[in-house]
Amino acid sequence: MINVIRTFGEVVQRTCEKDPLAARRLLLLGYRAKRLQLRAAPERGLTPAARMAAVETMTSMIHPLAYPEKAAMVSLFVPCEMLQVLGLYPYSCEGFGCFLSGSWAERMFLQYAENEGLPETFCSYHKIFIGAAELGLMPKPRFIVNTTLACDANLLTFRRLAEYYQVPQFVLDIPYDTGEEQVRQVVEQLKEMKAFLEEQTGQAIPEEKLAQAVERSRRSMENFDRYMSLRADRKILGDLTGEMFSGFALHNLLGTPETEEYTRRCIAQAEQAPPAGGLRLLWMHTNPFWVPQLRAITDFNPEVQVVACDMCFEGFADTAGDDPYTAMARRLVYSAFNGPVERRIARGIQAARQVKADGVIWFCHWGCKHTLGGAQLAKERFEAAGLPCLILDGDGCDRSHGGEGQLATRMEAFVEMLRAEKGEQGCA
Repeated sequence: MINVIRTFGEVVQRTCEKDPLAARRLLLLGYRAKRLQLRAAPERGLTPAARMAAVETMTSMIHPLAYPEKAAMVSLFVPCEMLQVLGLYPYSCEGFGCFLSGSWAERMFLQYAENEGLPETFCSYHKIFIGAAELGLMPKPRFIVNTTLACDANLLTFRRLAEYYQVPQFVLDIPYDTGEEQVRQVVEQLKEMKAFLEEQTGQAIPEEKLAQAVERSRRSMENFDRYMSLRADRKILGDLTGEMFSGFALHNLLGTPETEEYTRRCIAQAEQAPPAGGLRLLWMHTNPFWVPQLRAITDFNPEVQVVACDMCFEGFADTAGDDPYTAMARRLVYSAFNGPVERRIARGIQAARQVKADGVIWFCHWGCKHTLGGAQLAKERFEAAGLPCLILDGDGCDRSHGGEGQLATRMEAFVEMLRAEKGEQGCA
């Protein structure tokens, strides 16, 4: 299967050199074929919930390619409920960076971006998308909405894309500090975003429908939080890519009926699963889903399970009783990715205890300064809390950084250490 995907990626890149529109049609055909395969013949080990998340994420990649006139480009942390009410499709920059890499179609676009002056240390998810956009593979969106949250690449990437495509851009500037005053500031920006969307589309956003979408978001987050608690005592096999699909469902697709149904299926799955067993790992930040040696250790492995990823739960906030704008603002201001890295570490410790993790992986994605800069502090804090922590350096989607064997060797050694410690505790 990997040879088929690799050939597909090579053909997409070669075609893009001569005819970008033909390459886009080919990419769309490939993604539609993958969605059909997920529906008709799901991969080994996929639970009904994971299968649904995979299909919905594939659909979210297909829509902007097929219907760019209805697509609004967004960064990962943009609250998308207003777009959903307007019938617009979130067009994810980071998502397409992931998917182009997963399609083995990233190298040409990374090289183009670096040749155009983007530094090697710039986030590779963003570099892939910029290259694909400026070489004509990615279609022009109606407009762009992005936040300043978490990723400093946002400031450059989306401004550059707005200028390239010649489309309007709206930026949600999230205050670094947390508090109710900061929530009120973001509420005002969200109301300005509503006015921007209405001006761009010529459509009004009904407050009642917006409230319904945001309430679905609240229920979805509440369901997934319950699922994490249930999963603490259950064995549910999955893979690293499944965690990525959950991350998209709980961000750009949050507020849709499909995401709420996905979280219900997660709960049903946990309630029927057998008792927990094996080692349980919490994964912090993005995952290098293209590294086969690493996936061989964690994917569908009853002995080593990745039971949670902070890309899924970072935005959980108590929004009960809030109006829609306050609820969306609270998710942004109180995100674990906002403010100093200590907040992210503290949320990770809380989640690790919730899912009863035996250890933590802190993955330092190349180009993510927030993650890299907090790595040593994270290791100290997790281990002080009784949670062994492994720092892995790598890249979420750029194969040229290599190091697959070294990543796997360090992961295997960490797993063996955890097994020894767990065995000693069991004998005590």
